Amino acid sequence: MKTICKMALLVITLLHVIKLFMPVNLELLTSFTALLFVLGLFMQRKGFRTITLIFFALGIGILVYYKLPFSLWMSSFTSMTNIIAIIVVMQLFAIPIEVGHYSDTIEYWLKKLFKKESSLYLFAMLVTNLFSSFLLFGTVPVMVSLFNKALKNNVRDHQRFFATAIMRGYALVLFWAPGAVIMLLVMQVTHVSWSELFLPGLLLSIIGLLTSYLLEHFSGLNKPILTEPLPTSSCIAKNAPKQTAHILLVVIFLLLLISFFEAFSIGSATGRILLSGLLVSTIWIVSFFKNAELKNVLSLYWKGGITQATDFSVFFIAVGLFAGAVDHSGILSHIQPLLQGSVNHLGIFSILIIPLVFILIAVCGIHPLVLAVMFGKILLAVSLPLSPVSIALILTLSASISFIISPFAGMSLMTAKFLNVTPMEVSLKWNLLFCTIFLIEGLIFAYVWHG
Repeated sequence: MKTICKMALLVITLLHVIKLFMPVNLELLTSFTALLFVLGLFMQRKGFRTITLIFFALGIGILVYYKLPFSLWMSSFTSMTNIIAIIVVMQLFAIPIEVGHYSDTIEYWLKKLFKKESSLYLFAMLVTNLFSSFLLFGTVPVMVSLFNKALKNNVRDHQRFFATAIMRGYALVLFWAPGAVIMLLVMQVTHVSWSELFLPGLLLSIIGLLTSYLLEHFSGLNKPILTEPLPTSSCIAKNAPKQTAHILLVVIFLLLLISFFEAFSIGSATGRILLSGLLVSTIWIVSFFKNAELKNVLSLYWKGGITQATDFSVFFIAVGLFAGAVDHSGILSHIQPLLQGSVNHLGIFSILIIPLVFILIAVCGIHPLVLAVMFGKILLAVSLPLSPVSIALILTLSASISFIISPFAGMSLMTAKFLNVTPMEVSLKWNLLFCTIFLIEGLIFAYVWHG
């Protein structure tokens, strides 16, 4: 079953790469999507399976009730498989990270450069932010392996320190990283391109990082840390500058390649990200061709790494079916007058109410990715005093904060699991103040950017 799921994931990814250059048979894509969905359901965790089946049933119900043609069933069913393809491709970046032992470089800089908790905290957030731009959901285990031992030995209350650094570092990359799922969904829903979102998203990410740093610094996170630097003659010390340059070049090259494809109108918005990620990750992997460890790491990736995308892939298929059904059924046209009246009544205050409702629903257990699709379609159906870019920023801001503050979000659960704390501590207890401040900053920024 796992092998068939792997093959289906790879075929779907390949079909989307081919689709950049020539039309792809919809029936063929639908067949492999159906195969992945049916078999993937058995591999999903219980929580994911429940919400997946709910949205799948809602999607089917809408399609049947409105008697929509089968061609729309297929297009809705496959509407988010492009995101699945990007997740599969972005996971390839974990291979050269493992083969090249880049974690040793991070540990080297940690021990060499940082003497106080606050500066180390900023470094941990920045590294998480950088790695998250291509590792995405795989960031948590990588960060734990990089930092946990050093923090445990040298930082007081290391669990809170690490949990907040990881959660905030990851959530703040969602504003600009081309492979971030929430950005792909927001782009798809609002029809805003990545180049339009990159600059304001990057600025908002920097604002969040600085806010987090200052908040922790002035709340007492300034105790000296004691570390023993690695010998400057060691192999790790000699390789550290070169490997640091590798990581920075990978991120820069990925961003430049996407911009190049966009400038020449090559492929769709998500297609450019898919192609760029595939090219950059392949080049990085091939650069380790003579490394004896590459074969073993590739084997481990095939055995377990690629199947990590299954939970989210099956989930996205169901959400895509639901979103497509809502799109083509005309349901939003019935809701639009009520929403428009509310927006007209609230005026500029609707900019504050919408994110608060989004976050509140997320805290109650509805996944932020689902809410981004639903709220995005609703917001575009009404006339708000905002540009599409500002609406996209508000959706990303709401989702980003929801990923941090919701104890049911995947990042909260994963971080809590790796650090042996509760999801409630990771989300609400340790991050509520930061999220409140950042929400206010983000809403002001989105409105000013519009103006």
